[in-house]
Amino acid sequence: MTIENRKIDHIRIINEENVSHDHNYWNDIEIMQTSMPEIDFDEIDTSVELLGQKLRLPLVISSMTGGHPETKKINENLARAAAEKGIGMGVGSERAAIANRDLGDTYSVIADYDVPLRIANIGAPQLIKQEKLALTDSEIEYAVELVKAHALAVHFNFVQEMSQPEGDRNSKGIFERLSSVSKKYKVIAKETGAGFSRKDAMNFLTAGVSAIDTGGRSGTSFSAVEYYRSVEKGNLEKEEVAKSLWNWGIPSPFSVIECNVGMPIIASGGVRNGLDVFKGLMLGATASGAASIFLKAALKSHNEVMKTIDTIETELKSAMFLTSSPRIIDIRKTKRVFIGRLNSWMSQA
Repeated sequence: MTIENRKIDHIRIINEENVSHDHNYWNDIEIMQTSMPEIDFDEIDTSVELLGQKLRLPLVISSMTGGHPETKKINENLARAAAEKGIGMGVGSERAAIANRDLGDTYSVIADYDVPLRIANIGAPQLIKQEKLALTDSEIEYAVELVKAHALAVHFNFVQEMSQPEGDRNSKGIFERLSSVSKKYKVIAKETGAGFSRKDAMNFLTAGVSAIDTGGRSGTSFSAVEYYRSVEKGNLEKEEVAKSLWNWGIPSPFSVIECNVGMPIIASGGVRNGLDVFKGLMLGATASGAASIFLKAALKSHNEVMKTIDTIETELKSAMFLTSSPRIIDIRKTKRVFIGRLNSWMSQA
């Protein structure tokens, strides 16, 4: 199984199958409204600065794809909309392009558009030796330059690796290499569905990481994605492992709270709409990230991506109006109530 084929497998399965965690923890946050807001809707300012880049909305299209010829159009639809709407965007893992430079344009298409925050992407497991050699400094530089990136996401996907037939099983030495890479680039430590803890966040702070993308449990489970891949390939052992890890991880909102250690946070993992974006900002994030809602839109057209962004903006501004929050920073003052399963995490973890 080549990396190229695995990329298109992931897109197909996410689009066709139920690969969500069993509970979306953003539903467990209630917002205290203001019935008489002293605010003009048309004067609401949704702009933020993230890693030195100005965004018109506190929103990032999370790293998703690239590495297969069919993914170029997806990334182009996303990049075109991100540029027009003034939001950030990351590409999927660039490992495929590093291995086969002919696939570079499936990622570099993002650089054809004036996306205000472009994020390159490599995997944490590839920072160290697995069955294959670790990525070299020049290969990492290639990944950054390929998309003319303002920042580099290093994604931590070890839950997926444990569920994957081809998964990497070594993590010794990652902290040292991450620290080295963080000296050269603005690194975003990114989870891919299992969330980060306070201990993780403190380690990233020590390593010199510039931001954290929480990628918590609430949205797509990549163990679920690997479950379907194993079913298709008849790998019974990995099928059972992936099934057992389907709902592994730290809930997205709880991870945002855990990661408040003094660096920018991108709240992601199950973000579906502008209210979820608002809730992430309310808990201390600088911006929110979403993937699956944009993937489904990008598979249709760039206009569908634009419509999705417009809806999120309207929902976000409506929540800001109804809590008398004229600026993004004011959202943090909003009172909130934790209920259900998230409240159990808040009271016990």
